Amino acid sequence: MGKRQRQRDRQVVAETAETPTFADNHSFTAGRYRFEVISTPDLPEHDRAAAVSAIAGLGAERLRLLDELNHVDGALRPRVQHAVAAGVPYRRIAELTGYSRSAISRWGQPANDGHEVTPR
Repeated sequence: MGKRQRQRDRQVVAETAETPTFADNHSFTAGRYRFEVISTPDLPEHDRAAAVSAIAGLGAERLRLLDELNHVDGALRPRVQHAVAAGVPYRRIAELTGYSRSAISRWGQPANDGHEVTPR
């Protein structure tokens, strides 16, 4: 970004620096970005209950799968560390496990002052 572009950006920000107002035009600007406000009418209680029941089953299934994935990750991590120590290429480990090569690299490093290096 060049100097002229930065100057234009500063001018735009100065022109649009205002307190957001929602009621009058259903949009507001923050910096150089414009946001549209979507108004939602008050829903009757039975509509709200129907919306909750529509997501409850799949939400519970997702939470169960996430818990299972955490369990599998805990069991797989020492095996990944062993594979790194055995000289298996990071790319191959990534193909087999679905982890990123950078996570595998971090896991293969020794502990940092007694603290475990965790994936991001």
